[in-house]
Amino acid sequence: MENMAKVTINGETKEYPCGTSYRDIVNEYQKDTEAPIILVTVDGRLRELHKRVKGDCQIEFVTTRDHIGFSTYKRSACLVLLKAIYDVAGKDAVEKVEIHYSVGSGYYFTMTGFVGLDQDFLDQVRTQMHEIVDAKVQICKRSVNTDERSHCFTIITCMTRRSCPVRRVSKVNIYNIGNYEDYFYGYMADHTGYVKYFDLKLYDEGFVLELPERKAPSVIPPFDPGGKNI
Repeated sequence: MENMAKVTINGETKEYPCGTSYRDIVNEYQKDTEAPIILVTVDGRLRELHKRVKGDCQIEFVTTRDHIGFSTYKRSACLVLLKAIYDVAGKDAVEKVEIHYSVGSGYYFTMTGFVGLDQDFLDQVRTQMHEIVDAKVQICKRSVNTDERSHCFTIITCMTRRSCPVRRVSKVNIYNIGNYEDYFYGYMADHTGYVKYFDLKLYDEGFVLELPERKAPSVIPPFDPGGKNI
């Protein structure tokens, strides 16, 4: 007989087979929330949606309007962007893509070893991003040793310059979309379909990935280069 777990959601308790993914549970409730459910907390601990029910628990939903959920949205948008750059430019044409700091509601990037950075290139990348989003490609995760991480990538991302050194842990998480993978510290969306709102704009010596603000997650605000945060 299948082992069942009692799962409490919004004060209501239901039974689910042990091994049910949080993704499947979220799909039952997604239509009733104002913003997409991007993560869950299980007995107070954050979990990505590919994780599975192990036993009786209490689940709360984290949407893109929540601080942690919105950070997950932005992080996932960066991964989609990097996948699109890889697709359009080809991995041999790019030495490194680096995230430096936030500008307005988005992030400032530079590309090393690539000579074709112009608005036409960014327009191609934007189109490819939309194709990746529309395909709702699963974002998968694997853990590797920290020594392996330093040799994994031809395109390397760093959320800030200060965060680039390897953290003092034995394992780090590698996320992938199809044939592109990279290291990120923090949770990701379950699939690329969550990342619907973004834009790309040339800026300084690189470009900005423009993103919405948490209180209006479906609106890209006017570009404000004065909103720079190191």
